[in-house]
Formats: sequence, structure tokens, C-alpha cells
Amino acid sequence: MRLPALPARLPARLPAGLLVTVSALAAVLGGCGSAPADPAAETPVYVLNFRDAERGRPDQRPANLVLSEFSAMSAVTWRTWGPTRATGAGKLSGTWCLPECADAPYDATVTLSSVIPVKGKGYFSRYAVTADVPARHRPEADLSGVLPTP
Repeated sequence: MRLPALPARLPARLPAGLLVTVSALAAVLGGCGSAPADPAAETPVYVLNFRDAERGRPDQRPANLVLSEFSAMSAVTWRTWGPTRATGAGKLSGTWCLPECADAPYDATVTLSSVIPVKGKGYFSRYAVTADVPARHRPEADLSGVLPTP
């Protein structure tokens, strides 16, 4: 937005209405170009996802996410994402619940947390899953743990 040029010298006394207008304009423009209040809010946040990526790839809001070597989420709809936590609902399956969960994964909510900085990006480093897992699978269920990071 381009503002009209101001005269080189303002009159010694401005009319009261103009003084209020100039003050309001200065207050509005004072915030333009200023540094953000929370620099962490601007840091991109990712999860290292091994779904269809042998070495993993930085991912944001993935629909399918490998949590560990034992558990994965699919059909995830993210309710929140960053800067310190992400929460999504989807389907949980894993090696610990085969064969039945291969065809009928469990409804689950996953929370990613503990962001750590890596090369100018933030990565979630922990996960926790809430799911109605049958009693026979609870001892082996991989419902929380550490996420890999680059």
C-alpha cells in the first residue's frame, strides 16, 4: 500500500480530528514489518514418515503414517498440527494385532509431541495412541513411543 507523501513540514498546530487520525494511522503502521511475536510458530513442523519411503521423508499431516516398526496409522484426519503438538483420528494396525487388524484396523487417535529442531525444521519425536484395543492385544500393543528423526 502506498501512502501519499507528507509535506516536508507539518504545521505547528494540527486540528484535533487530524491529530487523532495521524495517531491512529501511526499505531496501525507501527506493526507493519515488525518481527513475529512467536518465532517458534513459524518454524515448519514435520514427522519423519517411513510409509513408502525406505529412508523416511519429512511429512506434514500424512494420511498414512508409520509410527514404529510395529504400528502404523492409516486414513488419518488431522484435527491439529503444530507448533508443539498434532492430533489426528484414523485407523491403527500393527504386527502385534495380525491377522485380524489387517482387515479391520482399530479406530484410534494419535498425538504427536516433543518437537526437536533438525536443520531448521521441527520434528515430532514422540507419539501416543488411544484406541479400544482388545484385551488379548493390550500387552503387545505399541501405543506410545519415540518417533525417528533425521
